[in-house]
Amino acid sequence: MSNTTASSMMKLPELKKRVKRTWDILHTGFTVQPGQFEQDVKAFGDRRYKKTWVAAMCRYEAMFAIESCLDSWMLLTNTFAFKPERWDYEYRHQIFDEFLMYPEALEAIKTGLEDLFSKDFSNQQREQADGFFRLLEERTGENRAIGSTVENIRTIEVLRAA
Repeated sequence: MSNTTASSMMKLPELKKRVKRTWDILHTGFTVQPGQFEQDVKAFGDRRYKKTWVAAMCRYEAMFAIESCLDSWMLLTNTFAFKPERWDYEYRHQIFDEFLMYPEALEAIKTGLEDLFSKDFSNQQREQADGFFRLLEERTGENRAIGSTVENIRTIEVLRAA
């Protein structure tokens, strides 16, 4: 069985554990009321359904990405450099859509691209963002585009290398 197939078959109990883990990280250091996690997830729908847990997971993963971002280039080389073997690969577009809801998201991506294509980064380091570029390529022509095509970004890379 391929990794992609395995990830698309994530069972509800595993999904719930991942949602809880991310929620806990986001609430570290905060006082939370008993039952707060359940209430927060309930805001996404009926907790008996997988789609509710998927929606919660995508939102919390995006929230974690924005709140834990210290270096914007890491968004491109790590956070959004999705590969088929990653547990969250099948949800990559939903997570990215949630991330783009934050007002600072596009600026973070822009800064990450500027950093990544600066003289401070090698081609090998830039290649670590291939998963991010594939994500953008998949979105080209969809309603999910972010206003820049992968071809434009690769043109920036060529110009900076010259």
